[in-house]
Amino acid sequence: MLPLQLSTVLPGFGAVLLLLVILRIRAYRRLAHIPGPVLARWTDLWLISAQSSGRCNYILADAMKKYGPIVRIGTDWVVVGDPAEVRKIWAVRSQWTRAPWYRGLRLDPYRDSTFSTQDEAFHEKLRAKLMPGYAGKDVDNLHALIDESVLDLVHLLETKYVSTDANYRPVELASKIQYFTLDVISNLAFGSKLGYVRDDADTYGYIKTTQQTVPFLMTTCLMPTVVAIIQSPKLKWLLPDAENMVGIGTVMKMARDAVDRRFGPKAEIRRDMLGSFVAHGLTQQEAYGECIAQIVAGSDTTATAIRSTLLFIMTSPHVYARFQTEIDQRVAAGQISSPITDAEAKNFPYLQAIIREGLRMYPPATGLLPKVSKKDEIVCGARIPAGTNVAWAPWAIMHSSEVFGQDAEIFRPERWIEASEDRKKLMDQVVMLDFASGSRWECLGKNVAMIELNKTYVELLRRFDFTLIDPTNPWSSFNAAFFIQKDYNVRVTPRKLSSKNT
Repeated sequence: MLPLQLSTVLPGFGAVLLLLVILRIRAYRRLAHIPGPVLARWTDLWLISAQSSGRCNYILADAMKKYGPIVRIGTDWVVVGDPAEVRKIWAVRSQWTRAPWYRGLRLDPYRDSTFSTQDEAFHEKLRAKLMPGYAGKDVDNLHALIDESVLDLVHLLETKYVSTDANYRPVELASKIQYFTLDVISNLAFGSKLGYVRDDADTYGYIKTTQQTVPFLMTTCLMPTVVAIIQSPKLKWLLPDAENMVGIGTVMKMARDAVDRRFGPKAEIRRDMLGSFVAHGLTQQEAYGECIAQIVAGSDTTATAIRSTLLFIMTSPHVYARFQTEIDQRVAAGQISSPITDAEAKNFPYLQAIIREGLRMYPPATGLLPKVSKKDEIVCGARIPAGTNVAWAPWAIMHSSEVFGQDAEIFRPERWIEASEDRKKLMDQVVMLDFASGSRWECLGKNVAMIELNKTYVELLRRFDFTLIDPTNPWSSFNAAFFIQKDYNVRVTPRKLSSKNT
């Protein structure tokens, strides 16, 4: 009886196996002309391993050095390291669209936001409702609200973490910076701060939760079948409710409460970001999604930019000295308010050079951001079949010697001062790819982020001196598209302030 069963089953099994082999060979041949790691030509395991390693940014940059400006990184994935090609793909009138990867970015598994939608028409409608609020046109005291959080951070360091010869009080700076960015974006998004700086703690467990879940989320983005299962309404009863999770659930409930107060017969009317969204037609359900997306995307990336740029300043003595000298000179001349205004910051060339060089050296968001085309295209001189995921490699792009010079691996803000106007324009266009500038997917929070950067470095370095406690091991930094950074231990000492504008 058993031999008869085997004789029936084995041919079917063999046929399935043969079909899988044929499909795999066809997938291999589809992009066989694009160089890349051997494993990546046959399976997506190479890319999944790179994403989950915490070093994907470096792995992709190394692949660019080895194979060239376009590299195959999966069965239907390529990555591009040429900024000019990326700008073409991302151009406003480009026919490229978001790939299925974006669906994995849904914070609400059953509803899209501007962050996750693949529907270009829906995306444009949402952006039209959100842009006035993000631009600050409908928001009262946007700059004053950011100033308030900057001064909260200064006060926290002054009262709890300033070291003297007699009192050594090291500070874990990574957490304090994220407390600051969370307070800024929540104040702008909800109309009230989460209070992280005040409490000097991860009060709601939000940071801990996101650090545990974001790596998993970004890895599952590479597995469409897994994403479809997780987001299936039929399986909703099997999966935990995000709003009941400690940390991110608490913040989601706060966002929901803030949104609920803006709708209904007794709707609260306020001239803040959320008020602007509602005034421009954002529905209650859309507002839930956008508020959460603001918190997640707006706090982590800005915190990374501030942390990394401060690290580069602390480890570049000539930059540190020049920047503090110029701050002191401008304070003494009455050219800088306290806190520095955005307009004053924009007229501070060395500050602007530091900001751009920091964003260049350590791009704060390194997600693959793949785009797809419905027809075959030519990218970096190679034919890319329709439906191929075309990602970017920000680390390779931002360290391009062709754009930034032979010393592109070095943090040197002076390159922005010395460059010709044409070269400076090109460098700026490339660096602003960090915000997807020049595309229809440009980061809505760019304006707010730049205001934070314009103020934070000046206000910290005019008041304090920072010294790394262990320069040989300054921090722990895990790349999961967003960065998870900790153990950034610093000694903070007070500086003497000018008598003017202090």
